[in-house]
Amino acid sequence: TLQALPLTVNRARPIAEAMVTSGGICLREVNPKTMASKLVANLYFAGEILDIDGFTGGFNLQAAFSTGYLAGQSAALAIKKREGETDARQ
Repeated sequence: TLQALPLTVNRARPIAEAMVTSGGICLREVNPKTMASKLVANLYFAGEILDIDGFTGGFNLQAAFSTGYLAGQSAALAIKKREGETDARQ
C-alpha cells in the first residue's frame, strides 16, 4: 500500500488554464434555499463567486447552473413579492 507520495510543485499553471477557482463568499453567509445573502438584502450569489470547489468533470458547471437558476428564481420572486404579486406556483 502507498504510505506517502511527496511531490514538489515547480510552478502553478496560468489562470487561463485553471479548471476552477477557489475561495469566495462563505457559504455560512448565504441562504441555501434562495442563494440570498444573509448580510445584504436583495443580493444573490451563484457559481464560482461562492466558496465551492468540485471535482472536474462537470461538477462545477452543474453547481454554477443550479445556483444561478435558484438565485435568479429567488430574485424574481422577491421582486414580485415587493410589487404585491403572488407566486403562481403556490
